[in-house]
Amino acid sequence: WSGEEEEEEEEEGSGYLYQPLSQEPEQGVGDADPGLQERLQLLRLHLPDPPVDSEEENEEETAEGATAQSSHSSIPMDAEHVELVKRTMASVKLPTLGIPAWASQISEEQWKDVVQRTLQARQS
Repeated sequence: WSGEEEEEEEEEGSGYLYQPLSQEPEQGVGDADPGLQERLQLLRLHLPDPPVDSEEENEEETAEGATAQSSHSSIPMDAEHVELVKRTMASVKLPTLGIPAWASQISEEQWKDVVQRTLQARQS
């Protein structure tokens, strides 16, 4: 065997062939089935369009920090949506296997204190 013959045999036997990738952009959300978008809106599962920010607002938000930005970009919800979220989240049950043993040995108040101290330590 010469090194050249061995190389050719490996190429033929690998079973992998070069396949060029498409140069066309993939179909985006805006191109999705219009029926699907309508159904999501009817079920109130769609997100509203993000607000259009002016350059001045963007500069102010950058200066004010992440808190202002997160409150500005929050989704407006009416009382009905708030109640729907609360009912949905109340029905969420985590598996007991996912709860570590130490979590059952500490009270809710003790845990809140630990979290609060940790957050304060990170801020200073």
